[in-house]
Amino acid sequence: MKKIALLQLFIVFLATAVAGEEIDYSKISEAKSARLNNIVARYIRIYGEPCAFFQTLNPRNGWKITSAKNFCSLNGKSFRTDFSDSHFENVYFSSLGAHLTLSITPLETTGEQKMKCFVPIENSTISEMICEDIENP
Repeated sequence: MKKIALLQLFIVFLATAVAGEEIDYSKISEAKSARLNNIVARYIRIYGEPCAFFQTLNPRNGWKITSAKNFCSLNGKSFRTDFSDSHFENVYFSSLGAHLTLSITPLETTGEQKMKCFVPIENSTISEMICEDIENP
């Protein structure tokens, strides 16, 4: 188990940029990765940031980042300004992409809402996050 955790941390530090957006790797609060066929996919959260970063890397080409997306909004609403709280939970990978739970609290007093989300990853291309409600007050 320690070897897997060390491998994941090693993979996180190999690349230094996300599609034009610099990641401060010293501020990573959560990271997960998995091998999907010929690529490695990873999920990164930065301390103090509401966004989730996803990347694919090519281990046969010097661990070069082949695709990157950050998710900082839902249905046109920014996690930074249009919600009082947002966070990602239960992140795991399957052969089709990343699965996760998104928990959001709107600025209106409606309470926390949870959504089941999926980020498709095909070959090395990361597609848009797809979410559906799973429990709402």
